[in-house]
Amino acid sequence: MNSELSFELGMPHLGRHNLNENALFKTIGHHRWRMIERAGRVKTADIRDEELNRLYATFYFVELALSPERPLSFYCENQQLHFRSDLTHYAHFYLGGCYVLTNGRPFTIRASNVFIHHMAGPSKLATAPPANMCFDAIPQLESQPDSLDLCRAAKKAGTFCEGVNHDLPLGTREVTYQVDPDRDLNGAGLVYFANFICFLDYSEREILRRIGMPETLLDGRSTYWRRIGYFGNAKSSDRLHITITAGARVLNPEMLSLNFDYRVRRSCDEKEIVISSARKVAPKNGEGTAWLSGCANAGT
Repeated sequence: MNSELSFELGMPHLGRHNLNENALFKTIGHHRWRMIERAGRVKTADIRDEELNRLYATFYFVELALSPERPLSFYCENQQLHFRSDLTHYAHFYLGGCYVLTNGRPFTIRASNVFIHHMAGPSKLATAPPANMCFDAIPQLESQPDSLDLCRAAKKAGTFCEGVNHDLPLGTREVTYQVDPDRDLNGAGLVYFANFICFLDYSEREILRRIGMPETLLDGRSTYWRRIGYFGNAKSSDRLHITITAGARVLNPEMLSLNFDYRVRRSCDEKEIVISSARKVAPKNGEGTAWLSGCANAGT
């Protein structure tokens, strides 16, 4: 199944530095669920398994791929974005597809879903195929999506970038985030998948602030690549412990590249629920050059 997504960037899509990553994934998530409704001939709120449990097409993997020269901050207010998207399934269980920007490449988003329902609140979820959804309009894959293998490998390694290390190490820190029930949860009673990006950004700012990154660089950083694997969710009362490892390098005369790996576990049972890796750019201005040199000299 193919579809188009077009929208003009306005304040709901923007952050401190133009297109906001969290807002982008909220837009993509909403469109994906509308595609599921149209193809499946059933409202998302009405999808049920054989035991009549309400099923939710949760995201278990997302990938964002742009170029360092055109990160998210390249896309600004009033700009029109036009994506072409597809939707496939495997065994009536997994859904997947890509969003490709047709008016400003490179810009691709991959997203994979699996159907889940609550067993004992958001900390205990079960998977099941829908019993009342039509899959005739959704092409079927011959084998499991490769996003499953990517997530399994990342869970084992703690990163989506195993073996890649060309950066100046900036250290590892653990940051704690208290889930906000009124802001972070969605209508299914789960921490919304896109909101985890905000938690990761929070931990990122904390580690960079602690090692003296100037405010202009903190506010000027912008994502050009990310992968996230989701392995669980959290209660509204949970605290999330985010272990973040950071690195930096000179990308070109005008930009620094920042490298991050994140591992998130929930406090209620110490289960690891999110693995992510990201690449961002920040300006290599006078402050940026001095900061990176200071980190190298200090052996941060």
